[in-house]
Amino acid sequence: MMPPEIRRIIAVEAHRRRTGRCPAMIHSLGTGESFAIAVGPDGFTDTETGLRVRVAPGRIVLAGAPAIELTLDDDVGFYGFDPGSGERFSGRAGGGSSVTVYDGRQEHFFQYAVVSDQGL
Repeated sequence: MMPPEIRRIIAVEAHRRRTGRCPAMIHSLGTGESFAIAVGPDGFTDTETGLRVRVAPGRIVLAGAPAIELTLDDDVGFYGFDPGSGERFSGRAGGGSSVTVYDGRQEHFFQYAVVSDQGL
């Protein structure tokens, strides 16, 4: 199963790619937890875990881990693959204040609210 911090990073990056702005904070609607995001020169850091994320076309790069594939479709959807967990995922990020990430079979979903944006 994909770790919650990876789902959160995917949600942040999907929102960033749709809006051009990185969330300063993201709120998990399923757990009620909020997570601060620190923008860096070529990506961002999930401050809860200290995971440093570098953004690159078609992928999300984490130090010491295989790159996560991420593709946006023509509408509000996105999809990809996390080699760390071996899971495919999809989701919706329309540039508004919420992002939904679905597991590969679309049996489970995880919703996030973008609390505030900052430039990137």
